[in-house]
Amino acid sequence: MFILPDLPYDYSALEPFIDTETMHIHHDKHHAAYVKNLNDLLVGHEDLLNMDVNDLLKNFDKVPEEISQKVKNNAGGVANHSLFWTLMCPQSESKVPTEGKLLNAINLSFESFDKFKGAFAAKAL
Repeated sequence: MFILPDLPYDYSALEPFIDTETMHIHHDKHHAAYVKNLNDLLVGHEDLLNMDVNDLLKNFDKVPEEISQKVKNNAGGVANHSLFWTLMCPQSESKVPTEGKLLNAINLSFESFDKFKGAFAAKAL
């Protein structure tokens, strides 16, 4: 069965960029609904219920055609939200790139990482 993962941080951890209510809605309602729907759709297909969501999407030819579109939509929602939570972190845990293509692109466009960060912080307030 697919399980709604806990957030890796507190619901308020991304403020002021993403408020607590939005985090609750996306995690507790949207992501939870995708998980529930996917589990409900795959009742009787234990082999599919026991797969990791990414493996399910990679092996989509194993999904019965009559439920394939709904499974695709909900499995995609589960996978996207699971990835979404891991791509963000509280400001206290953010890391400044010290080298590489990302830092070069930021410096080219914003002159420095601090100016890059400031441009987005100003818009969030």
